[in-house]
Amino acid sequence: DAGQRQWGAAQCGSCGMLYAPGSAEDRLQHLRHHRRLRRRLRCPGWKRERVVAEFWDGKIVLILPGDPKYALRKAEEVRELVDSELGFQQGALRGAENSRDYRSYLFVSAGSSVLGCLVAEAVSQAFRVLPEPGWAPLP
Repeated sequence: DAGQRQWGAAQCGSCGMLYAPGSAEDRLQHLRHHRRLRRRLRCPGWKRERVVAEFWDGKIVLILPGDPKYALRKAEEVRELVDSELGFQQGALRGAENSRDYRSYLFVSAGSSVLGCLVAEAVSQAFRVLPEPGWAPLP
């Protein structure tokens, strides 16, 4: 490497972004991305938060459709981030959220960061999925 330790690409262990540490522009873009990600995953808590369970390393907070806008906004921010990381279409639930009963469960660490997210919908009717012909069941 001829003394150039920051040559090539590196991946941030915290946010996962791939960038070139030797490039000032890349470092700046990484810093912006990192700050934006950390801000979206920050959850300092609210006066009337609905704590479902508490653990030594954090708590699970439930956010319902009738909760205050700041709680719904935080749940939406986290869901959008998770959707983009998983490759889901942006806004897939948008518009339908007011008519359906979505519940958001956020695992918030002791350091006030969101580490987990579950979005659940009550289902009143379901259809059995039939196996494909010729497929063998798993052992």
